[in-house]
Amino acid sequence: MISLPLTLTLLLLTYLITNRITRYLRLAHIPGPLPAKITTLWLAHHQSTGSLARHLSSLSKTHGRIYRIAPEWVMTSSPAAIRQIWSARGPWYRGQWYDMFRFDQPVRTILSERDNTKHAALKAKLLPGYSGKDVDNLHEVVDRRVDDLVRLIERKYLSSDDGRVYKPMDLAEKAQFMTQDVISELAMGRCFECCDNDRDTYGQMTEVTGSLPLMVTLAVIPWTLNLLQNPVVRALLPKEKLEGVMRQQQVAKSQAAERFGEGKVVKRDMLGSFVKHGLGYTSAWLETFGQIGAGSDTTATAIRMTMFYLMSSPGSYGKLQREIDAAVSEGRVSSPVADEQAKKLPYLQAVMKEGMRLCPPVMGLLPRICDTEQVVCGVRIPPGTNVCWDAISIFRDEETFGADAGVFRPERWLMEGEDVEKRKNMDFVQGLVFGTSGQFECLEKTIALLELNKVFVELLRRFDFALVNPLTPVVSRDYSLSLQSQLWVRVTRRPAAL
Repeated sequence: MISLPLTLTLLLLTYLITNRITRYLRLAHIPGPLPAKITTLWLAHHQSTGSLARHLSSLSKTHGRIYRIAPEWVMTSSPAAIRQIWSARGPWYRGQWYDMFRFDQPVRTILSERDNTKHAALKAKLLPGYSGKDVDNLHEVVDRRVDDLVRLIERKYLSSDDGRVYKPMDLAEKAQFMTQDVISELAMGRCFECCDNDRDTYGQMTEVTGSLPLMVTLAVIPWTLNLLQNPVVRALLPKEKLEGVMRQQQVAKSQAAERFGEGKVVKRDMLGSFVKHGLGYTSAWLETFGQIGAGSDTTATAIRMTMFYLMSSPGSYGKLQREIDAAVSEGRVSSPVADEQAKKLPYLQAVMKEGMRLCPPVMGLLPRICDTEQVVCGVRIPPGTNVCWDAISIFRDEETFGADAGVFRPERWLMEGEDVEKRKNMDFVQGLVFGTSGQFECLEKTIALLELNKVFVELLRRFDFALVNPLTPVVSRDYSLSLQSQLWVRVTRRPAAL
């Protein structure tokens, strides 16, 4: 007679084997690496290495426009498919992966909200602040913070042309100092003064980049995120590892607390706009805290990598600098440069597009789920399947951008007589850097483009930049979000700084 423990063990094994076979078979018609079809641990491993997007992008060359990356996950490198899946009026919604952004938070924010209706309602309340409509001196704040970066370089990091003075600068770090200062002042009227102090004032930058690999790895195994929400497990986590994040949270909480109750402070900053449009205390401080981290990292990536591509492409670097010099000498650019003036510099706009195309701040995953069966790239997608985007393959798609899609060539955006429909498609696909227009367009887009328009003009009109280590110019990692460090540059003052 079979004992009860043995019976239960056999039943458990039968269930596990059946479940594993069922998960394997539901997407068996979609190609992909064999380990990815069997276990999510394959995806989690590659997520933890810091080269996820690059590795997954290589699979598109083997498996085509859609391929399997986990038992219930697929990835697409088709721009048309992303247009379909990210449509604001479509049946798709955010997958459990987005719960990563809710870690230890009492309510959902714009980053973690998965319900499309609730997301749209929340975005409507946040949009007036992000667009600058409710914010005083938006352009002046960016001007001040860009000037802080200029003065930091002049104060501590100028090398001499003759080589007698050599002061290398980590542009990856300094770029994020500036973006942290911009978003903190716009968000809650309190600049973190990272450029003035030449340090990560709250230690947040280091700690977020340090914890990001773990969080995004756990995000592809949803039950682990649920485990971390357990109060007992949270109590065991090393608090000292997140001191900078906690300090920044406290700043956001204290600033938000001033906007409620008797004697409340009313300011025309982004936090003030959030309160004005109906956010309560908890949601207000959480949105403020979230935007400082998300807004500074992504914009800093655009600055770092665009400057990297320019320094690696002397022809493009010189062409942009000549355009800026001509605009200054002809009185078309003031000091500081105005946003509308920068928008009229065609090569600058082409450089910005090209830099973000080749290194998008968000490189992959962003899974969407549908409750009904769908067809993507001509392939049947069962309900509940996570469908992700392959940003690298999409932004380097030769059908869209030409045979040299993997090359930094801003001129592709300035071709005269090019097919109108082809150009419109290029613009649409490149615009996916900020998501699709409408509900899922990045809220930070207005502020990010304003920063980029100003910072490149102000830096290149005054200084010359050169890579210190051309063979190993920058440390670049991607954990869905793209991160860079150690972008060491030599900065010299231009002979006739304008």
